[in-house]
Amino acid sequence: MNYDELEKKLWSSSTYSGMTDAELLDHFNKKFPSVPFNNDEMFIFHHNREFENRNHIISVHDRKSGRVPMHIFHYIVITYVYSGSFTITVEEEVVTVNEGDIIILDKHVPHSVAPTGENDLGVNIILNEQFFPNKFINRLPTNQLITTFIIEMMNHRHTHNHYLLYFTNNDMLLKNCIQNILCEYFDPRTCSDDIIDNYIMILISHLARESSYNTNFLANKTKNRELVNRIFDYINQNYQTGNLTDMCSRLGYNASYISKLIKQTSGKTYKQLVNEQRMKKALILLQNNELPIYEIAEQVGISNLTSFYKRFKDFTNCTPQEYRRRV
Repeated sequence: MNYDELEKKLWSSSTYSGMTDAELLDHFNKKFPSVPFNNDEMFIFHHNREFENRNHIISVHDRKSGRVPMHIFHYIVITYVYSGSFTITVEEEVVTVNEGDIIILDKHVPHSVAPTGENDLGVNIILNEQFFPNKFINRLPTNQLITTFIIEMMNHRHTHNHYLLYFTNNDMLLKNCIQNILCEYFDPRTCSDDIIDNYIMILISHLARESSYNTNFLANKTKNRELVNRIFDYINQNYQTGNLTDMCSRLGYNASYISKLIKQTSGKTYKQLVNEQRMKKALILLQNNELPIYEIAEQVGISNLTSFYKRFKDFTNCTPQEYRRRV
């Protein structure tokens, strides 16, 4: 399928719903259980969503459709507005997503979608929670908000009620990714699922470079976002020899406050973040077959080889030698 064929498909009767608010509500009542929520009812989507051995589910949010009632997924939802605009209520906050923008909803976040018009067309990418750790979470830059956001999504101990909205209306790379995903979805061929996975990886990696966004991820958005970025910058630059006391002294905050902020935003401790950064650097260095493993351990700041082996095995579930043979 080429882009011209895709456009015809997207603007055909197959993406036109015509369902009313009442009809959609009746459909939800017949299909999903519900619970009271803020003087309304919230529907719980089934946990056993049919991925059919895939990492993703692709769907189109129909044009001219009634209100989608408040509901929660057990999975990560990415919605790209292909045309028009969508009004999404995330818990009690109303968010407008315009053409070309993309929003990422955390697992279990309550949300509803206002009625759509004839020109309002959205693309939903639903991801199995195994997608991120299995694919590329360790390769995303640690100093970007999207990385911290994804790490929290993977943390089962956190309350999941967040969204991350990117204002990307003029971003052709992003649009082309969505178009390519849809072409593979509507016209599947050999390796289409793997190709879609890779386009999703490109899409998310590209978002890590974007700075125009809105989020409810941090309570005090501007102040905390800047401070979190400075924390990750310090870890990136000083993972070999830095320490929490030195970092707090440079940032001008006490260790208790910084430790709590790190835990809130990443679900991990300072030491765990440093260890992750060391292991990620080790993964890169292990691709050089000429470097002995003891030298790699020293380069990432771990002088005890036994400790390095243990940390690496905990991080990757394989030994340095096994990883080196794989790459």
